[in-house]
Amino acid sequence: MLRFPNPNSTIDNFVRVYGSAFEELNGRVVNLDEIVKVVVAANLATSSGYMGAEAVNRSTREDRSRDPLYNQAKMYAELFRTLGWLHPTPGSSLNFTFTLLGEQLVAAGRYYWPLLEECILGIAYPTHILSVKGDFDLRPFAFTLKVMMASGGYLSRDEMIIGPLSAPTDRAADALANTVAKISAARKSEAAIKAALQTLAEVRKTQVNTLCNYTRWPIAVLRDSGWVDPVFVKDRTGKKYRAWALTEKGRKIAARIDAARDLRLSDLDSISAEQRKSVALLAHYKMLDRAGFDIAPMTERLESAKRVAAPLLQHWGASGENLLFSPFQALSLSDIAAVFPAQAAAARVERGTADVERSAAGRDNRSHLFVAPRLVAAAASRSTEADAVRRELTALLQRHGTPLRAAMAFTQSHAQDTKTTFYPLVTHLFQILGFRSDISRGGVNYQRWDACVWVGNLALPVEIKSPTEEEFLATKAVRQALENKVILLSRGGLDTVRELTSLVVGYRLPNERGDMSNLIDNVYSAYGLSLGVIDLQSLAHLAARCIAEGVTIDPGQLSQLRGFLNV
Repeated sequence: MLRFPNPNSTIDNFVRVYGSAFEELNGRVVNLDEIVKVVVAANLATSSGYMGAEAVNRSTREDRSRDPLYNQAKMYAELFRTLGWLHPTPGSSLNFTFTLLGEQLVAAGRYYWPLLEECILGIAYPTHILSVKGDFDLRPFAFTLKVMMASGGYLSRDEMIIGPLSAPTDRAADALANTVAKISAARKSEAAIKAALQTLAEVRKTQVNTLCNYTRWPIAVLRDSGWVDPVFVKDRTGKKYRAWALTEKGRKIAARIDAARDLRLSDLDSISAEQRKSVALLAHYKMLDRAGFDIAPMTERLESAKRVAAPLLQHWGASGENLLFSPFQALSLSDIAAVFPAQAAAARVERGTADVERSAAGRDNRSHLFVAPRLVAAAASRSTEADAVRRELTALLQRHGTPLRAAMAFTQSHAQDTKTTFYPLVTHLFQILGFRSDISRGGVNYQRWDACVWVGNLALPVEIKSPTEEEFLATKAVRQALENKVILLSRGGLDTVRELTSLVVGYRLPNERGDMSNLIDNVYSAYGLSLGVIDLQSLAHLAARCIAEGVTIDPGQLSQLRGFLNV
């Protein structure tokens, strides 16, 4: 079975860890201890209940295999390597350089999911980057989706273990049929699936619980990407068990995979260096295109690459648009450097180099990483997503007739939003109202607020609570809004003034508002700082009125809001 480490982290925190390490260490060779220090400094890891330097002190062991933070960083690094964001150096598998693909992930900011999904599909074995135990010829996540499609649209955790995650290959003619047959046999009864798990554990010389642990990260990715939802199904004895069913999005991804030309190392190793370079270039930038990046500046170079690769693509029965291949996750470092020259320079700055030299090398490396004009996904994604929210509200206005009823329906439809969805949603509603608004960058220490709204050139920090965090806003959110304002005033980073409000936006206002109202008044009396509270329905009501009637909230009113916003 493929072994995916589990660093005990949410996907959002997982990406934040990478972003923190990248922003602090990019441009030189780093080791695990350096990654640990950066992650702990960003308050993204603790040890023995302690944070900061004390966490590192309490974690450090002479026997590194017993060092909790070191081993957690090792698990992070293994997954980052699998995703193509981190590469081992030729001299040591525990010394690393950051990649162009990793930089593009960081450039996407909070809009990282589309590119992360592409990287998930890009995982395939064998690879020149990773040394994986076992003789696998497998694209595990893509194969899992295919098996789900062929197995009634769902798989349980245990069925994933005995099925797609343990398949030696997905390229044999009977690979899919054999895997589906194995799962069908296991669905006979609870005893059948337990027996299949135990047999696999004995073959792998491990415990069933260990096999289950290897699925935590894959299931988190499948779930949080929106490809699957939890369901309960029955085996053939009628006993219910929990499974994961493909969503509409997951089915579309599976259909796209089925239509794509899946390239593996064996395909790339058998062609000329020039063809390999052209195919890698096409595959990488088309992957970015699907993830929402603006690749227009690369048009001429991509057309040239397509001409070189044309005979090969015709032989494969593929266009340059539908390649399933991620060069940073598969090719050798020399092949990657031939396509993206900055990768050859990335490892030149070794630890111990003078700070001035290191800084200069870092700047030089970054300028080379994006020789074609820098690709920034966030702006394009924000515009597209704000338009999608506008269309959603417009459709609800047509269906329900009034802005208030449309806002009520809109609020209900977002009742299950996680923070990954809800935080950007809040900024899109502010954008519809005519305000510049954006999510804060993960991994940037001074930006403790979740988002900002700009009134003119001055920023209002925004504390956001999604409905899955808390359905009704609590006083803790108000205290965090106060902290946001204090940090912004003391540390800077964005232009603001003391007189402007600090906002809280959540799903619903508390049923009893007295405690929250008193706290807001107390803060103003003691410190002269204004705190404003907005619920989703009120914000959506304003946005619906903006669409229907062309009106918006006065900037002065928003920037001076103290207490609850009433529409």
